[in-house]
Amino acid sequence: MIAAGRYTSGRIAVANLSASIEGLERRQAEGAAFDDLAALSKLLFVRGDVLGRIADHDRAERVATEAIALSSNTPRARYLQAQIAERFHRFEQASAALDQALAAGHPRREVQAEKAALLQAAGRYDDALVIREELAQDDPGMHALGALASLLAELGRWTAAEATYAAALAADTSVSPLPCAQLLFEWGVSAMRHGDLERAESILLELDGVLPAHVPGQGHRAEVALARGQLDIAMKLIVPLLETSDDPEYRAIHAEILHARGDGGAAKEAERAARAYEKLLTRRPEAYADHAATFFMGIGNRPQRALELALANWKLRDTPRSRRLLTRAQRNVQQLSRVPWSAA
Repeated sequence: MIAAGRYTSGRIAVANLSASIEGLERRQAEGAAFDDLAALSKLLFVRGDVLGRIADHDRAERVATEAIALSSNTPRARYLQAQIAERFHRFEQASAALDQALAAGHPRREVQAEKAALLQAAGRYDDALVIREELAQDDPGMHALGALASLLAELGRWTAAEATYAAALAADTSVSPLPCAQLLFEWGVSAMRHGDLERAESILLELDGVLPAHVPGQGHRAEVALARGQLDIAMKLIVPLLETSDDPEYRAIHAEILHARGDGGAAKEAERAARAYEKLLTRRPEAYADHAATFFMGIGNRPQRALELALANWKLRDTPRSRRLLTRAQRNVQQLSRVPWSAA
């Protein structure tokens, strides 16, 4: 799919990303202006996404808050505020900030792109599709096409989504592997949700070839291997992530692999993941409700907690996935309630 040498080395790209972050952090220490702080926040989010570092996401939010405070009444500040709120699933706050940014004169195309992301995240697919198609038609670049592909996948239009993902990849003019890696990751996750594990594995292998350091990509490859019963492969993929990432998702996957192997350490590892999820939920309940609900429904083994989180997630965004998650959580609790006390 991707020709050898098409992109800069993934190792060099991550090193350059960190060097850029360090340079902007020095400017911050010297009293950086809005533009430098906004750029630093963006790069921290990118690195956090690539390396699975929640600490980078936390730092990015703090830097963005600092930038907004410097220019609180400007269109750019309102737009940045909307982006941060949408990323952490604070949808009402994001929508209000977007309206303020547009009214203050922020470029309409950027506002529309963020509005589409917000509508899609909240489950308003038809409204999002109108905007996504318009943006992709006006400027058929990688980002617009990739965003449209992700929406088509959520709508269940898988053939169209695959074609649009491929078009987005072909439209990439960058030599950096970072944008391509994120597109491939979203594509692979979409294939997993579509139930095509073979397709997901092939896409995630492409991602590994472009950016081997992409932690979420490796984590999802481990999930695919686990689902196929390839426990040794799954373990080999997941173990390195436990040292490099502070995201409890990888401890949860590790616990599932241990359980599948009959390893008694599964319960201890699941408890570590549970504690980490609860800490995250205290700070960002909207952003982690769905992942935590899935965990507590499975290896986390707290069905009632899973139901609470699935219900909160559904109230936040009424999507097919949130409804399926809630239905599963309700069914689990109902089945538990039918178990005789003496057998519980």
